[in-house]
Amino acid sequence: MKICSKCLKRLIIWIILTTLSIAVGLLSDLVIFNTNHFPFYIRIIGFTGILLSHFLLKRSGKLIREFGKCELWGWSTELITHDIYKCTRHPHHLGVGLIMTFLGLLIAYPFSFIIITLSQWLWVIFFVLLIEEKECIEKFGEQYLEYRKTVPLLIGNPVCIIKELCSSSK
Repeated sequence: MKICSKCLKRLIIWIILTTLSIAVGLLSDLVIFNTNHFPFYIRIIGFTGILLSHFLLKRSGKLIREFGKCELWGWSTELITHDIYKCTRHPHHLGVGLIMTFLGLLIAYPFSFIIITLSQWLWVIFFVLLIEEKECIEKFGEQYLEYRKTVPLLIGNPVCIIKELCSSSK
């Protein structure tokens, strides 16, 4: 499957942002401020969080492939409103934010954690609010406007999210 050109540009920007935030964080911690790392159990929390957040990304990606009627990678043409998408409108972006937060914990230095977490969440929120939401309204029209009245943007009900992730994909 080909990747849409918009999606490829966004992926490249995100990879650059991620690399820069990790590099600036580590530079701040190890060279500029010479900070101490977090305790080992924080790294365990980070590693476990990355593994658990992966399920959110895997599930949303599977749903997009199965029900999104994608002609290009990253560009669905059908609105998905069931499964994890009934808990949050953008589960994939939520998963990216969570994984990057837990990566900051896994790296286990204070400035790295702060820089990685803040830059990634700012990117996710900026991208979803200013780009993704507009594209969804353009693609899905009234159907999306109705959907967004009842489903939260990113931070959905944790019980709903866990329940859907623990159930088998429909």
